[in-house]
Amino acid sequence: MCERSSVGAYDLHNHSVFSDGSCTVDELIAQARSAGLAGVAVTDHDSLSQLSAVRACACAAGYPVLAGVEVSAVCAATGRKVHILGFGLEATPDGSGPLERMVASTLHARAANTLWQAWTIKHAMDAGADPLEGLATVGVAEVDRCDPDFSLDAVARACAAGTAPYKQHIMEALTHLTYTDTAYQPIYRSLFRGRGIAVSDISYPEATDAVRAIREQGGVPVLAHPGQMDSWSIVPDLVTAGLMGIEAFHPDHGPAEERRARELATEYGLFVTGGSDYHGRNGASPKVGERFVYPDEAGERVAELFAREAALA
Repeated sequence: MCERSSVGAYDLHNHSVFSDGSCTVDELIAQARSAGLAGVAVTDHDSLSQLSAVRACACAAGYPVLAGVEVSAVCAATGRKVHILGFGLEATPDGSGPLERMVASTLHARAANTLWQAWTIKHAMDAGADPLEGLATVGVAEVDRCDPDFSLDAVARACAAGTAPYKQHIMEALTHLTYTDTAYQPIYRSLFRGRGIAVSDISYPEATDAVRAIREQGGVPVLAHPGQMDSWSIVPDLVTAGLMGIEAFHPDHGPAEERRARELATEYGLFVTGGSDYHGRNGASPKVGERFVYPDEAGERVAELFAREAALA
């Protein structure tokens, strides 16, 4: 448990129904208010098309919100995935911005891949096969785990408010379980890991290119949860590309990871952020405000981002 109080702090990493979260932006804002946060960020995956809607919700609520994005990327040298948060961005009328063109490719590939995964599961069920064969060996009780009415239409309904379907939407349509249900992870792994019938992944842009694209589109790039993805070694290259911040406080970071992130911030002149990486029923973090950064820890750059939002709204 986090012993620090969220009152007066910023939670700068949350996801809504626009990507793979289960809460609307209005619900995220309500949770942030309840937690006593001074501001919150909504950082949905690989899209800028929702930024104006997020800002409209913030204006209607009269609450400080950073409308951001989380860019999925990879480090070619290590083969590890790297996530980059982007703040202070604006979408172009025709989607022609450098970051928009980058994430559009990712979003298109993800949608196609996720629909293939859903079709593969449905095809197996229609053929009388058990897509979760072997689950008993990992301790999941022998119960009816798959909704017999599972379909691509059910997946489409689960992601109707979003920019693309995600594996979380397949899980919602197939099992109706929350991420924290004891059966969720064994089922997820049985389908999407190892020898699961729906194992498939997509290509991602190089992390340094993602940082450059955020800067070229006028945004502020921040390395997300480096401890979670072991992306420490790429920090110098990201800084050369234009990285401006690093996420120190995150549910998957303990004191050692927080300290290492803050040391890197000092070494490379980065500002520090923190956030819950909250996905509602689709993630492990229990609430908005689970992790955060205080204004004095974040410094003037984050305060400037909130000030800038007033002009972008």
